[in-house]
Amino acid sequence: MIELLRRLGCYPRFCVWELTLACEMRCLHCGSFAGSPRKDELSWDELASVADQLADLRCEKVTLGGGEPTMHPRWDDLGRRLSARGVRVNLISNGWGWSPEHLARARDAGLTNVAFSLDGLEDAHDAVRRPGSFRRVIAAIDGCAAARFPVSAVTHVNRRNAEQLRDLADLLASRRVSSWQVQLGIPSGSLRDNRDLVIQPEDMLRLVPLVADLRTSLRGRMEVCPADNIGYFGRYEKALRDRGAEISFWIGCRAGMQVIGIESDGGVKGCLSLPSARHGADRFSAGNLRHRSLVDIWNDPETFAWNREFGTDQLGGFCAACRYGDVCRGGCAWTAWSHTSDRFDNPYCFYRQAVGHGRRDLLDEPPTDAELAAVPR
Repeated sequence: MIELLRRLGCYPRFCVWELTLACEMRCLHCGSFAGSPRKDELSWDELASVADQLADLRCEKVTLGGGEPTMHPRWDDLGRRLSARGVRVNLISNGWGWSPEHLARARDAGLTNVAFSLDGLEDAHDAVRRPGSFRRVIAAIDGCAAARFPVSAVTHVNRRNAEQLRDLADLLASRRVSSWQVQLGIPSGSLRDNRDLVIQPEDMLRLVPLVADLRTSLRGRMEVCPADNIGYFGRYEKALRDRGAEISFWIGCRAGMQVIGIESDGGVKGCLSLPSARHGADRFSAGNLRHRSLVDIWNDPETFAWNREFGTDQLGGFCAACRYGDVCRGGCAWTAWSHTSDRFDNPYCFYRQAVGHGRRDLLDEPPTDAELAAVPR
């Protein structure tokens, strides 16, 4: 599968860019400890240079994030510069301070859409974010929809909202949200100190069929997009991953292969979600844009070798015995590392949980003897 990814093209097709760590929230599940801006965030000249380098590297889409990206004074200037180079740009906001002025700036900058974080119905959302924030997010969504500006939503699944997802899906679809990304809350950053919110690995046996069903039942009204940390093989794989492309199954983490993350101080990672010095772990750091150009970092064969030079001998735990190991490569690197400190041992795999709980009704074929022997007892 690594060879297939190389043939598809090893270039940063997708970038998630943390413009600032400034934020009005102190969310219980924040992966980046957002709140105050970093002391050494990139200047406008540095931002503009990086934007041009992304375009030179054939980047197709940039997501502006944070923190709260709209707290950066030139978020729309950066979006405009990228858009002018043919890069699709969108933005993820917490919605707290969103206003008609922000909408006008987003439209003028050529953004393709705005996504708002919505972590459940009012009780669940406000509990993990900030009292009153649910209503502000809904108002922001309604304002974009009324202005016919494409609007999306992003939800972190946790113990407070896991039973609300179907109702939340109906709410979003009724408000003309075009797409909804569903992702696991991962115990990295602030959620490390709030582990009571983290759903358990066996919960994947309910979550994956639910998300697959919502994708099917809401098709034509709203696109339901499972994030890269949900799923992996079994009966629902095609329902989760099929987007009309030739490949309709998970092909492994693409961090440092087709995905790149940029921190507001110039730090580079294969995926913005991966831990860095802020989390007390730097093994996924690829360098800093103040010391090396983005082009040099990306083209250095050693920079992302942890993912680009994968071999099945790196797999650990159940993943080492799994029939899909060479394709899946341990699933989402961020999820695996956060739960096991091993990038290649992922307990939040649907297939692994189905095998471990004897749920053969959720599989396409019986598990192998090696897989059964590898199930933790």
